[in-house]
Amino acid sequence: MMKKKSINTFIVLVFCLNIILLVLLKGSNDVLDLFLRLLALPGLIWISYLYFKSLDSSIDSDYSEDIPSKSNFESDRAPESQFQDLIKLSFVFLKDLNKNFEASIFFLQPNSDCFEIKDSTSDNFFEKISTSSEVLKNIAHKKKSTIIYQKDNKEIWEKIYKDNSQRGSECIIIQPLFLNGFLTGLLVVHLDHFSDLNPNDQLMIEHLAAIISLEILDLDALEKTINKKENQSRVFDLITQINFKHSESDIFNKYRNLIHYFFKYDCLTFSMREADSNNANIKLIDGIKKYLPQDNHFNINGTINGLPYVKNCKINSSNNKYNLFRFSSSEQNNEAENNFLGFPIILNDKIWGAILIERFNSQVFNENDEKLLSLICKAIQSNMLWHIEYQNMYENAIKDGLTGLLNHKTYIDRAREEIERARRFQHRLVFLIFDLDKFKRINDTLGHPYGDYVIRTTSNIIKKNVRSIDLVARYGGEEFAVVLVNTNTEAALTVAKRIVKNIEEYNFTMDDSSINMTISCGLSEYPSDSDQLKDLIQFADEGLYKTKDNGGNDVTVYSKIMS
Repeated sequence: MMKKKSINTFIVLVFCLNIILLVLLKGSNDVLDLFLRLLALPGLIWISYLYFKSLDSSIDSDYSEDIPSKSNFESDRAPESQFQDLIKLSFVFLKDLNKNFEASIFFLQPNSDCFEIKDSTSDNFFEKISTSSEVLKNIAHKKKSTIIYQKDNKEIWEKIYKDNSQRGSECIIIQPLFLNGFLTGLLVVHLDHFSDLNPNDQLMIEHLAAIISLEILDLDALEKTINKKENQSRVFDLITQINFKHSESDIFNKYRNLIHYFFKYDCLTFSMREADSNNANIKLIDGIKKYLPQDNHFNINGTINGLPYVKNCKINSSNNKYNLFRFSSSEQNNEAENNFLGFPIILNDKIWGAILIERFNSQVFNENDEKLLSLICKAIQSNMLWHIEYQNMYENAIKDGLTGLLNHKTYIDRAREEIERARRFQHRLVFLIFDLDKFKRINDTLGHPYGDYVIRTTSNIIKKNVRSIDLVARYGGEEFAVVLVNTNTEAALTVAKRIVKNIEEYNFTMDDSSINMTISCGLSEYPSDSDQLKDLIQFADEGLYKTKDNGGNDVTVYSKIMS
C-alpha cells in the first residue's frame, strides 16, 4: 500500500514539473527553449497516461465480491500477536460449548492468496486454505456459518482437514470472520460425529465470531488511540485477562483499575438498568460516594447518572449544562457544577448499563478523554457479551430446561464432589429421592402443559425447603433428587416430611382446573449406609419404592428397611 502511494506521489510531482516547464518556457523563440518544450510535451502525455492507469488499477482493487483482494485486506491488517490470548480464549469457549469440538482460526495474510492458520487445537488442519474455493466464496457471501459433511463435500474437506478416512459421520463448521466488512479470516470447527452437534452450537459459534471481530477492532482502535507502548500493553493485558468465567463484579473491578490509570476523577460509577423499569442498579462505585442511595438504586430520569440511559449517547457536561442531581432529588446539594463524562453500555441493541466519571471541580473532559472512554466502553461491551453468552451456555448445560434445577448429569457430578468434600472434612450427607404419586393420570386427563406446571411447582416447593448449599435436581420425569450437606438422617427426615406435607397441602390450579398431589421419598446417609455414590442413590431409591408400596405420601429411611 505504501509503495503504491509513493508511485502516485512521484507521478503527480513529475506532472507538476512538466507544467512548470511549459509555463516558464512559454513565448520564447529560442532554439533551446523550443527543444525543451518539445521534450516536456510527450513527458506530460506519458505522465498523464501513468496517472490514469494507476487510478484504474486502484478502482479494480477496490472491487471485491466475496474473497478480498490483497489491497483490500491491507487496509485492515491481520491481527498481531496481542490477539493470541483472545484466540486461546475462543478455543476454551468452544470446548466448554462442546467437548468434542476441535477448532482452528485462519487469517488471510497480506500478499497471499490463501488463509493461513493462526492457531489450532488439533494438528489435523492444513496450514493453508486457498481463497479460490467456490464453497468459501458462497460462505463469505452468506456471511453465516455453514456445516460441511465429509460424505457430501469431499473436495473442500480434503483441502481443510488432513484425516480423510472414510467414516462419513464427520462434519466441519466454517464460520467467516469479518473486519470492517471484509472477509479476513475463518473459524473452522471439526466434530467427529454430526450427532454430537447440539441445536444451539451453530448459533453460538456465530455469536463467538461476532465477538472475536468486535474485540479485534476494539483492540486495534485502542492501539491507535493510546500512544505510549506501555499503556497499550496495560490495555491489552487487561482485556485478554478478562474471560467469560469471571463474574460481573470481577469485570467491573478490572475496568475500574484501567479507568483509574488513564483518568483523574472524583467518582466513577458503573450501573445496570433494571428490566422493564426506569430504575438502575449501582454495580460499582469508586471514589467520593456523596449522596449514594442506601439501596443502590436510582431513577434514570432527572439524574446525572441516568443521562446515558435517557440520551442513549455520549454525555459530556462541558458541551451542555445539566441542572440535575447525581442520584435523587433528596440530595442536599445540587451537583450541576460537576464535570462529568458518561457512555451507555449497549448489549444486543439495548441499553444494558452505563458508565459515568465525575470531577467535582472545573477541570473539563476533552475530546481525547471522550475517545478513550468510548473505546474502553466498547471493550466492556465485548467482555459483557462474552460473559452473558457463557452464562447462558453454562445454564443450559447444567440445568433442567423446565424447572431450572440441576439436570441429571450435573447432579451426579456435583454429588461426587460433595462426597469427596465430606470425606475430606469428615461430615455426613443425606441423599433423598422424591417421586410424585400417580403422576401419569395428570398428563392423561389434564394434558402435558398441566403436567409441566405441576413439575415446576413441585420443584419450587422442594427448593424453598432446603438451603442454598444443598443440591436439588430434576432426576428424570417426575423424580427429584436432593443432597443435604453436613446433615444427619434425623434432621434430613424432618426436612423430607415437611416437603411431603407441603406438597399434600398445595392446591395445584391452572386454567380453572384444580388438583391435589402427593409425593413419596426415600433417603440414605453417607457414610453410614455407604461411601459410594452409586450405592447411596440406589439405597435412597429402594427407600422410595418401599414408600410407594406402603401407599405413598411418606418418607422411608433405607437403614430402617435393613434393620
